[in-house]
Amino acid sequence: MSNTWQTEPPVLNIRDEPRNDEPQLVASLAEPPVREPVRVPVDAAVSELTDELDEPIVSLVVAPVASQGICPVNSPLTVPLSSLGKSNAASGTTGNPVAVRRSRRWYAWPFWGLGRCWDLLSLGVLLAVVAAVPVLQFASLGYILFAAGRLANGHPWRSALPGSRIAGKLGTFAMLATISWIPVYVLTDLAYSAQLLQPNSATARMWRIGAFTFAAAWVVHIGWAAMRGGRWWHFLWPAPIHFVRAIWRPSHWSQSADRLYDLAARLQLVKLWWLGARATAGALLWTCVPVSLMIIGERAQNFEAAPLVGFIGAVAMMVVMLYLPLLQVHMAAKNRFTEIFNVIAIRQSFMRAPWFCALSLLVLCGLAIPLYLLRIEAAPSELVWVPSLVFVAFMLPAKLLIGAALGYANKREKRRHWVSRWPAWLISVASVAIYVGALYIAQFIAWQGAYVMYFQHAVLVPAPLISV
Repeated sequence: MSNTWQTEPPVLNIRDEPRNDEPQLVASLAEPPVREPVRVPVDAAVSELTDELDEPIVSLVVAPVASQGICPVNSPLTVPLSSLGKSNAASGTTGNPVAVRRSRRWYAWPFWGLGRCWDLLSLGVLLAVVAAVPVLQFASLGYILFAAGRLANGHPWRSALPGSRIAGKLGTFAMLATISWIPVYVLTDLAYSAQLLQPNSATARMWRIGAFTFAAAWVVHIGWAAMRGGRWWHFLWPAPIHFVRAIWRPSHWSQSADRLYDLAARLQLVKLWWLGARATAGALLWTCVPVSLMIIGERAQNFEAAPLVGFIGAVAMMVVMLYLPLLQVHMAAKNRFTEIFNVIAIRQSFMRAPWFCALSLLVLCGLAIPLYLLRIEAAPSELVWVPSLVFVAFMLPAKLLIGAALGYANKREKRRHWVSRWPAWLISVASVAIYVGALYIAQFIAWQGAYVMYFQHAVLVPAPLISV
């Protein structure tokens, strides 16, 4: 028995067996492997992030590396895309920066909603003011068509209004500047009253000097607040020590000039103005002949064929209105002037989404007709932006709906059956027929007379004409 026990091989425990790969295994578990960042193309990264963000702020990050075609290793956009969706158990949030941004507390959502409502209101007021300025008013139409063109290109609704955050900041700055002007206005009125009660007296002179001093201090205060960023706390506390130190530095003035230039570049006024000017020129080319025939049919005297000419003009105007609103948005989406005459593309879009296109055209005509009541009497030139605000509030959602209809049609590949197309086509014809009838009646109630038919806010600048 003892010999047998000695001949059996000893049983070794696996723990006792030395292994050469244990240090490497422990090291690999203690230190996770370093993953090389994915070199993402700039266009793909921008398109992915801008779809999630409320405004295109990614351009500020991509601008330094846009000329290289791809993001470098140290760029903020070179994080592995797979890590954006992983959860972080310690923090309770996801690795996606957009998800972190959206993980707000429940009590923060009302403030966020109020902020976005303020941005939309400021954007509407800004578009109305721009629409009331001659020549510059084309930029207002250009922005509306640009926003609709983004929807036609497939962008989501949350990014349909670029620059709304900037408009909200400008609106906040204008509101705070107006509130801070109230004491200066009161003091100026008191100085004017003192001059009326005691002309050229010492008391009146002191009031005038005080009013002038306060007005000059207000200008400096507003300029200094704008140079610091234009936030509400910049109006409450002017930071006098920082003002004395920084006002003499040339670098501070150069930085302020750079920020002002960046703001003007982000507004893209030249681009929007050029888009609105091209859309206006295209609309006038489409409508000048039918409108002229309608005016001849109504106003021509001793012309026997006048009723026939007017009827031909009305029918031609109906045909034009079936395509022109959609053609303008299509031109803005393609950014080519020749696309405003591409009727075939609009017909194909209507065949793919007939009911959506018919609904958008119905909404546009329905919202455009009540606006002719604001043309009964000319608005004063200093208050023309007030009715312009109503024009913008009616035309902006109508154009956005047209853009959404074209975007939906572009995503579809097959045409709808003719059983579905013909009822939608009849609704579109009825919509434009009612619009042309209202346009014919508008020449008898508008202060411009028959010329009101040339300036149709449904396809032109969303503002009434300025009185002279």
